[in-house]
Amino acid sequence: MLEFFLLPLTVGAAAVAFGRRRQGDYERDIETAFKHLKVGTTVCGEHVYPKLVAKETKDLYTRYVYRVPLGLTKKALEPVKEVLEATLDRYVEVTFKKWLYIDVFHHAMPGKVMYKDVPDRGGWVIPLGFNEKGWHFHNFDKTPHCVVGGTTRFGKTVFIKSAMTYLIEHHPDDVEIFILDMKGGLEFEKYRNIKQVINVASSPAEAFQCLESIKTLLEQKMIEFKRNGWANVVNSPYPKRTFLFVDEAAQLVPERFMPKETRDMLSYCQSVLSEIARIGGALGFRLVFCTQYPTADALPRQIKQNADLKISFRLPTSYASSVVIDEHGAEELPSDIRGRAIVKTHEKMIVQTPLIDDDEMMKRLEVYCVEKPERREVDRTSTQDFIHFE
Repeated sequence: MLEFFLLPLTVGAAAVAFGRRRQGDYERDIETAFKHLKVGTTVCGEHVYPKLVAKETKDLYTRYVYRVPLGLTKKALEPVKEVLEATLDRYVEVTFKKWLYIDVFHHAMPGKVMYKDVPDRGGWVIPLGFNEKGWHFHNFDKTPHCVVGGTTRFGKTVFIKSAMTYLIEHHPDDVEIFILDMKGGLEFEKYRNIKQVINVASSPAEAFQCLESIKTLLEQKMIEFKRNGWANVVNSPYPKRTFLFVDEAAQLVPERFMPKETRDMLSYCQSVLSEIARIGGALGFRLVFCTQYPTADALPRQIKQNADLKISFRLPTSYASSVVIDEHGAEELPSDIRGRAIVKTHEKMIVQTPLIDDDEMMKRLEVYCVEKPERREVDRTSTQDFIHFE
């Protein structure tokens, strides 16, 4: 007779039951966790637990490999990770694929990592951040678009700045950057004279004009790609990439109380952003779309569906978290650690994003500053140039 047991202990009770961690004695702690959680099966009246068959010490973690009794399910193993992390005060990964792998990492995730410590990587990549496994990067030639959510002051804008700095430093001749700084230009206007920065828009009216020029550029590139028989920039000799960073996209959401001309203008902005997300990737456009409080209106469906990289800093509610990463969790990120984020593609991880301030950013990029024509102020109240939809 085969029976399955999973004792419903709380994480705290289980942790207290087998005491505090003894340095380096993870094997004994893991086995104690198995016993207190009753992870195993009963065969002919005898309870059988997973059996250790190998132990491997690596640079970042120690791996324990267990043979599991026949019939043990993944569900029975779910509490193990939580109990071990609470008891060992270490990040733990539990993987069950024929063998049970328990990886106990040697160091906790730091509360701050600096941009100056980011290693160099080739290709169209940016640093996502650092965790117990080391540095993680995102390759925009594999996944061209990204959405970012997070409460104010928790790291969205700094993430854009670190990405922008990394791209310019590693691709000074091939990157083009457009920025929609919907915080009135307070964060990015100071960088408009950098050679690689084509335009910085700081109001909805300026965003409208900027997106008009991007739409024209998109159409021109489509003609060029057709003429040369290129289906995707990644498989072509075309060297350039065009990045569009949108900081605080909720400012581009049309509201009912607005005049019709303003609603039409903002609808056009959202239409172009959605078009970039749909067809821009193959033409070398990369969209990084950030919003402070995600809602279905602030994060249009077509943009979200075409952005396989999703990043969320701390958010106030599980609803907001589900809008960005399709599940809760961002509301549980620590409120006392800025720059901590959930990164989700086909898998999910938590990282500490790199910190860069304006002084360091400008010092790194001042070599690329050039004289540009004086900025022409856009009348933010006039709508005479806006497109009207009938």
